[in-house]
Amino acid sequence: MLSESAVKSQILSLISHLPNINIDILYLYTPEFKILHQYLEEGEIIQGYTMSILETKQKQYSGGNWLLVLTNKRFHLFRNPMLGESTHIQIEFNSIKTCTTKKGWFFGKIYIETEAETFGLIQVGKKDYSFFLPALTPYLK
Repeated sequence: MLSESAVKSQILSLISHLPNINIDILYLYTPEFKILHQYLEEGEIIQGYTMSILETKQKQYSGGNWLLVLTNKRFHLFRNPMLGESTHIQIEFNSIKTCTTKKGWFFGKIYIETEAETFGLIQVGKKDYSFFLPALTPYLK
């Protein structure tokens, strides 16, 4: 497990070239960042993240915004509601059958299909999509 400060510094390095994003406000308005350090293992490096609404085909998960984090070892999906239990879904690279993206006028979509489930991240904001896509590109199939 990584420390909270180590995860925060990784996120800071990702957003350092984006002058309008404040790390404290990001943590304040995205509670999923507060639990991120509990699930990342030693040696995992955050390569990108985005927030969106999650759709799945097999299992129902809670509604609302989810945080998708791409590390050098796997994908992580996080939901940390104010009331209720937090949810963490881990997607290993070797379990991914396909990973595709679509970009519309205002929003993007990311689909990750595994043997057991299809994860659709819809309504990814255009700026978030542009920020996350370079990190995701090597895994597109």
